[in-house]
Amino acid sequence: MIAQAILSLLLCSVLIYAWAEYRRSPVVALMSLVASLVGLYFVWIPSHTTRVAEFIGIGRGADLIMYLWICISLIVLLNLHLKLRSQHEVITALARAIALANAYSATEGARLRSTEHATAKRTPADKALPLSRDASTVDSTLV
Repeated sequence: MIAQAILSLLLCSVLIYAWAEYRRSPVVALMSLVASLVGLYFVWIPSHTTRVAEFIGIGRGADLIMYLWICISLIVLLNLHLKLRSQHEVITALARAIALANAYSATEGARLRSTEHATAKRTPADKALPLSRDASTVDSTLV
């Protein structure tokens, strides 16, 4: 009786969650709703689990519940894997787009800075100094 009360409480919480999430994901909510209702039915009338198991060709009702649990868990695991994979692809595409946008803006900024530097007005003191500052163009008398 205590186990039935605990399981019923857990399954009712799944029902409440499914009802709350119906707007966001109706398919998952309906599947959760059906699974929790069937679970409540089998918790309160466990002899029907054995009857359904014998009808299907499985010996005991507990074995049927275990097999269903394994199948549902594998389906959920596959679903989570596929969602994670698609999110990874989206993140990769976004990172590439951001990298290309930043690279374009960096080259555009460098081009603007070089244009500004070349077209900037030079003072008479700047005109005395060469633009290039490598060793071949620096006057040795300045050193």
